[in-house]
Amino acid sequence: MILLIPLAIWLASADCYLAFYKDLQQSFRRSLLTAATGLFFFIAVSTELLGAINAINSFAVAGSWAVLDIGLFLLFLRLRNAHRISLGSISRNWITSARRFIGHLGLLTTFMLASILSITLIVAVVATPNNLDSLSYHLSRLGYWVQNGNVNHYASHIERSISFSPFSEYVHLHTFLLSSSERYFQLLQWLCFAGSLAIVSLLIETFAGSRVAMQVALCFAASLPIVVLEATTTQNDLVVGFFILATAFHVFDYTKTKRIPAIALIAVSCALGMMTKGTFVFYALPFGAYLFVSMLKKPVNWKVLTSLIVGTLALTLLLNVPFWYKTWQIFDSPIGNMSNGNKTHLRGLGDYISTLSKHIFLHLGFVSPGNQYNIFLENLLNSLHNALDVPLNDPRTGMPFKMNKLNFNEDFAHNFFAMWLILLSIPLLFVARLSKTAKWYAALAFISFLIFCFFIAYQIYGSRLHIAFFLLASPAVGMVYGSVLSAFFARILSIFLWLCALPFALLSVTHPLLSTKWFFESVFPPVNSALHLNIQIDSTNNNLKQKSILWASPEEIIWGEYWPELQELQKQVSALHPKTIGFNFTEASYDYAYQYILREPGRIFEHVLVENPSKKLEKPTFRPDVIVSELDEGKEFVYHGHRYRLHWSDNSKWIYISSH
Repeated sequence: MILLIPLAIWLASADCYLAFYKDLQQSFRRSLLTAATGLFFFIAVSTELLGAINAINSFAVAGSWAVLDIGLFLLFLRLRNAHRISLGSISRNWITSARRFIGHLGLLTTFMLASILSITLIVAVVATPNNLDSLSYHLSRLGYWVQNGNVNHYASHIERSISFSPFSEYVHLHTFLLSSSERYFQLLQWLCFAGSLAIVSLLIETFAGSRVAMQVALCFAASLPIVVLEATTTQNDLVVGFFILATAFHVFDYTKTKRIPAIALIAVSCALGMMTKGTFVFYALPFGAYLFVSMLKKPVNWKVLTSLIVGTLALTLLLNVPFWYKTWQIFDSPIGNMSNGNKTHLRGLGDYISTLSKHIFLHLGFVSPGNQYNIFLENLLNSLHNALDVPLNDPRTGMPFKMNKLNFNEDFAHNFFAMWLILLSIPLLFVARLSKTAKWYAALAFISFLIFCFFIAYQIYGSRLHIAFFLLASPAVGMVYGSVLSAFFARILSIFLWLCALPFALLSVTHPLLSTKWFFESVFPPVNSALHLNIQIDSTNNNLKQKSILWASPEEIIWGEYWPELQELQKQVSALHPKTIGFNFTEASYDYAYQYILREPGRIFEHVLVENPSKKLEKPTFRPDVIVSELDEGKEFVYHGHRYRLHWSDNSKWIYISSH
């Protein structure tokens, strides 16, 4: 049944091609982008509708996709007859368009992009999802939604699972129910990675950028370490980045062409972006303001502007109010409480400069002999804060600051070379031969980062929250360096970025395609010693030494070094043959990882002994046969009138069974 999705993508792309883009040079990419946006909208709406009637199950989801495919096929037949064009002609046009684009890129750039996309695709498909946030809340939601038959909130120790925006997980829900497999979970981020590259290319063409600008921009975007690593996970930063980039493109596409489909796509992209992650609004805001002002200047545009505003608000509320309302009922806030610690609390300009500088310096750290480079930069940052009379680690401006060295984790990797290229591009903008519109785009991309830093405090894992900014900056970087560098030096820059990206594609800490154990035991020590890098690889960070995902079992990928002790827990629970299992967890527990190793047909999981506001959603009639706990509840306790006694414990994990 999973084939219903690619069939829908093909049919929707063909329909969009015939309806909107048949005569445009970028017909293939535009058709795919519009089709993807429409199908994402279908997933969001159908999930809410099916959830409202408690029909979140394989049959209903497959039926909804089948009906969609039939509708798209009938529309295709109608459009094909109207335009008198055959299926073969459409395919030939797309192939010709793709060949023309590849020819414009050049074989070298095409090879570099294809190699990164291919490696990350292999990892995304082969590796079992094991990102820490995914194990805690991104994926854990799915099991409860499926067993409840809806996407309503439920009692959970992990507040993020019932307060953070759900769109990415709605997509995972559909692929899981259509395939009964986790195999496709990580394809969402990878597809948004590939889609973002397509949008970057469209933006370059919108601003009449050169071939060199296209090559640099795409290599810049495809080589971002945090992007390469996240493309193989089930997080949602690339998904929201895709919608932000799409919004920016449709804004400038409309101002250039005045095509009405762009207006509709802006409204849908905004609604889906808000449904994915709240950071959407900070990055999209300056582009929305630019479009508003440019349309407001001419009375002839006022009617379209009104339609855009009303449509965007209506679609955003349609998609987001159900989730916001359910969250408000529990936490008295539509976004819950877990995001409060990410906000800035600024008293003045000094505090803002402090948080802005820390967001920038997050990416500037690197390895060096004796760590002298990082020490120098940290001294500069301290000097700046002394001049501002603002403490470096003031809690109002974020977490305690830490200079990065080199990190291959999708939560903490930073974009060292990319940030330096962006900083150096700012003065070059004033001398680069760019159109006025291109300079406006670059300014808006940089303003989006300034707005983000005004509202969001510095965090050590903030690099992934900056993904949207780096993707937005890619066209500007490409056009600036494409303008000031010769073709030869631009090619050298692109090759350098590609070479720097390959280790991140191959040696991810959490799911390496090549064994990181081999790398850190055989390759890295002599380099570390010769260059006096002083990086310790010992028992405190053994998680760096991982098997290749090609040889590791799914359980090993998920649990890593903890899998041997979890095998005993799995054995103990299985011996009890429970039909219902209660989870007594903390906010950081790996809910999905427990579900993965303990699930069986007909087995039910629920959170018990919940202490946060969602405890009101606990089912009074739920009396689990077994309770798996990461909290010590003593030798015996009572839950819902039922007595439970300790059956087994080991290394901060306890199993309690019902005492009849």
